[in-house]
Amino acid sequence: MNFRTPIPALFPGASGRIVTALTAHHTAFGDAPLPLAELARDASVALTQLEATLFRLGLLGMLEHRARGDHVRPVRGHIAWKALDGLADLGGRVVEEVRARAAADLDPAPAHLTLSGPVADGSATHPADVLELIVVPPHAAPADWPERIDRMAARLSRALGNLVTVRITATPEEAGGPSLVITPSDGSPKSSRE
Repeated sequence: MNFRTPIPALFPGASGRIVTALTAHHTAFGDAPLPLAELARDASVALTQLEATLFRLGLLGMLEHRARGDHVRPVRGHIAWKALDGLADLGGRVVEEVRARAAADLDPAPAHLTLSGPVADGSATHPADVLELIVVPPHAAPADWPERIDRMAARLSRALGNLVTVRITATPEEAGGPSLVITPSDGSPKSSRE
């Protein structure tokens, strides 16, 4: 998956870049008007390429009514903008996905779990980019605990569209970085490090 620019990855071409620029504008400025020249620059498209996409977005109710050539004003609170905002920030969703998967798959919880690599830092642009899980096993880990984390990594690979690898270390200092807090579905903390 492309975590740096996910919208154009899913919707290639000028339309994907225009929607990405409009999503960023909506996130930052809500329904403030956006001049066409600025939108064209942010989307890396010619002014002449904008109108067809803007017309379609207008039909979907995502943009305020406008005459051809007028500034663009997103409709604040439109359900599609909310979805696109979430899609534009897949990096944050990776942490949520790992946390949920670890809470479901790893009992007892790891003593320390850190994410590393291009998927973790949001710079991944290709399915070959890796998410590395750096794990300190719990003190009283059952014998099959390494197999459990490998199965979790395989499930994450499928969910993220990128290879997830596992590196087991003995101490949090070897793992580096902040640990994820793993909370099971009952709400009780399984790992207190942050």
